[in-house]
Amino acid sequence: MILIPNSLLYVYVDESGDLGFTQKSTKYYVIATAEMSDPLDAERIIKKARKKLKKKEKNISEFKFSRSSEKIRKLILNELSKAPMNFSTIVLDKRMVYEHLRNKKDILNNYLTGFLVESLDCYINESYFRIVIDKFIMQKEKRYELDKYMRMRMGCCDKNIKFQKYERQIEDYYKLIKPKLRLELKKWF
Repeated sequence: MILIPNSLLYVYVDESGDLGFTQKSTKYYVIATAEMSDPLDAERIIKKARKKLKKKEKNISEFKFSRSSEKIRKLILNELSKAPMNFSTIVLDKRMVYEHLRNKKDILNNYLTGFLVESLDCYINESYFRIVIDKFIMQKEKRYELDKYMRMRMGCCDKNIKFQKYERQIEDYYKLIKPKLRLELKKWF
């Protein structure tokens, strides 16, 4: 990825799976980032993908990986693999989480997200980061705690594909973006 020195880096954070520990819960919890200098790149990718779809598919308001067809998934991932961006992921094998942490979902989520955000220090020429976290953190107090934690972890700075690979042993999607994968962490605690 080519970045302009001292530019703004946009980091989009999303999660896949859940932090539950029941029989119906997922085995893995994945947090991923898409890192880019120009947020319009993401919009352009969606526009390019929409142009290649049939009329009925073009009208989908938001492409959700889990609800999209194989065709749409691959189309978007192929476009992502050509874009000037990087991806990072952290994968939590929930079977390895200590019993005393299993009822501390916010702490687990903050810790894992913090790990990914802290890894952004590899962009040493970047002065500013705009971190956009998906709405999986809804309560205002929880968003405030995460924000505070991120600032502490970074010092001075502001998914689904991996889930498919680990949870369902489907690597097709993963292979499409692997060349753009900046960081892949697996956490066991």
